[in-house]
Amino acid sequence: MTKTVFITSFHPLISRNIVSTPIIPKLVSAGVRVVVIVPNYKREYFEKTYGYTGAIFEGVETGAAIRTLRVGMFKRLAEAMPNTRRAAIGRVRTLSGEKKSRLYYYLFYFPASVLGRSKLAMRFARRVDFWISPRDRFSDLFGRYRPDLIFSTDVQNEHDVALMQDSRRAGIRVVAMVRSWDNLTTRALRIVPDRLVVHNDIIKGEAISIYGVSPATISVVGIPHYDRYVRGPVAPRDAFLRKIGLDPGKKLVIYFPICDYRMRENVVDRYVIETLATVDASVVVRFPPAESVTIAGLEKPAGMVFDRPGHVFDERVYGNRELTPEDDERLLHLLAYCDCVVAGPSTAAIDAAVFDTPILLVDFYPRDLSDEEKIYEYGTEHFSRIIESGGVRRARTQEEFLRWLGDYFAHPEFERSGRERIRREQCWKSDGQASERVRDLILAELARQR
Repeated sequence: MTKTVFITSFHPLISRNIVSTPIIPKLVSAGVRVVVIVPNYKREYFEKTYGYTGAIFEGVETGAAIRTLRVGMFKRLAEAMPNTRRAAIGRVRTLSGEKKSRLYYYLFYFPASVLGRSKLAMRFARRVDFWISPRDRFSDLFGRYRPDLIFSTDVQNEHDVALMQDSRRAGIRVVAMVRSWDNLTTRALRIVPDRLVVHNDIIKGEAISIYGVSPATISVVGIPHYDRYVRGPVAPRDAFLRKIGLDPGKKLVIYFPICDYRMRENVVDRYVIETLATVDASVVVRFPPAESVTIAGLEKPAGMVFDRPGHVFDERVYGNRELTPEDDERLLHLLAYCDCVVAGPSTAAIDAAVFDTPILLVDFYPRDLSDEEKIYEYGTEHFSRIIESGGVRRARTQEEFLRWLGDYFAHPEFERSGRERIRREQCWKSDGQASERVRDLILAELARQR
């Protein structure tokens, strides 16, 4: 009898992280019926783009209509509870910047953070969340397909949480993945799945120490979308650079902007772009698909490409995008051929390390700023490990930035051992087999139900 698996894709990066990997075709080849659940307004796009996978695509309603007061309350509670440096930064945002509210902080965020120090309190919060959250949002799909297993690709996404809660009420086994390296320190788990899938041993340790997840229920698999990166580029360097309008004879720098949400007023991105314009090199500014970057009025310098990835669904809503296979293929080639990656506290550091590309971190400003106005996330749990690896340099002045960029142009071998440590710690295994491990895990979960 054919087994059915539901796979979610609600976050814009899941199409890259999971849907475009070999996971779904491998499951289909093994005789599994795969149903991918996506936002209803994106269904046609997914069918057109990923129909080759052999999956069935089903859409569900998302957005404001399903964000009830109860949903919003538990979502905010999850952000407030973790006893981590990263969550503490989020709580402090209620005392400064656009979200300034001392009343909200002392009546909600601070008490929640005290509760978050207790695993027992967090278990109780999850239980209450399960009891009173809205039900039966996915009952129609359950009735039509009768799934044997749920694979949630983002254990903390609000839509994934709703699906997992409905699945538990229906007695359907749940496998869920932590989407990114900072997720468990940013917000609490609202539900603990039957099996938790993580990229590396660091995230596994966080699940155990912060949330009390049983080690026996956690599987470490690596990072599936890096499987493609391991195989490397297919287009020759010169041809690729000419295609995107750059001079192959020059050094290549990729800049990943800091993004507006990290600062009350983003004065960094424009300044870094203007600084890079003074360098004798080609520069690609790779904008994030789901975050805004304020550079209004900036005329694009010569020898610079602005890369704005993602299929846009609504120009009026920033971030309403999906990364396309073409977007990721272009990024792969940029990372493979560039001479230095410039970024803030971003996953770009891991991307660069996969290709053994020098990494230069930005921590300088065009004027004096207060501490609360600065880029403050270098001290978080996830990024402090990048700093400690010895695989990056952190520029604190413009002069230092330009000098070190020149160092990397002349000596790309600098900090190589540190970049290898980043790969080892963050990717777990860079063997191109992460998708295979996810496929095998899902098949094993299905087999145990016979």
